[in-house]
Amino acid sequence: MLDAMDMLDYRVHAGARVMRQQSNVIGVIAGDLGNPFNAELAAEVEAQSASKGFNVLLASTGGVPEQEYTKVRTLLEHRVAALIFLAEVGKSAIGLVGDDIPVVFISGSASRRLSITVDGVAGTRLAVEHLTALGHRKIGFISAMLADEPEVENERYMGFRKGMANAGLEISPRYLLREHGTRRAQQATYRDLVKAYLQQEDRPTAIVAALDQIALEIMSVANELDIRIPEDLSLVGFDDIAISSHDLISLTTIRQPLDEFASVAIEAVMRFKPEEKWSKTENVMLPPTIRIRRTTRALHCQEAV
Repeated sequence: MLDAMDMLDYRVHAGARVMRQQSNVIGVIAGDLGNPFNAELAAEVEAQSASKGFNVLLASTGGVPEQEYTKVRTLLEHRVAALIFLAEVGKSAIGLVGDDIPVVFISGSASRRLSITVDGVAGTRLAVEHLTALGHRKIGFISAMLADEPEVENERYMGFRKGMANAGLEISPRYLLREHGTRRAQQATYRDLVKAYLQQEDRPTAIVAALDQIALEIMSVANELDIRIPEDLSLVGFDDIAISSHDLISLTTIRQPLDEFASVAIEAVMRFKPEEKWSKTENVMLPPTIRIRRTTRALHCQEAV
């Protein structure tokens, strides 16, 4: 049965090659579109694809690994000219894709494919440098909700560690909240973890959050506990999702360049020639930038309030 299915897969790919070369449709695989970053990235890819004359066929796995194989196969059966992944997928799903079609991973990696990422280490290091320049020494790091993306979590924690080491500061284990949940974890459980963290004695004067979503949850819990931001606690996020710039939030954050992610991906699709195959691994790492807004302030200003 497996041999027969493999042969069928072969015929599907082989029979679609000629039509695929003339297609103007790009298949996009996204994770959980309930995550604002994923939704905004998908919208940016679609907008830039349209500007180059491509249509987009979007499929979401909903963050469920079991959906990956089905979604990839469905897009291939629609004879898309290229695949752009906005989320990590398993080897079985990637195995469906031949070398005669351009495949781009944004914020991910895969062998023999193009991966476009932001330098997460540099990003959280920037966050720490900003806070230490403001006089903060007791700085925390929260990355819970990222347990389902261990490579991303580890990279951002490494940047935090480097920033602290460069400033000659020790990291207190009490100021770390890592690997206690995923993006899909129960919100109530996660909120309780953040509340306990903020209620500890001698809490940090500043926090680096590994996601803007985490920073927003911290802001919500802090408001419940009458902890003022930035008067009592400075806060830096990571991603720069649209809501972070809203005047009522005004979150200082590390920006991921969605526009550059999309433009590099579309340019790679347009350069690809099927007869050349995709036989090498490329990793384009883009530099992060910091958006300084109203959730951070100098430590002496906090103490004077």
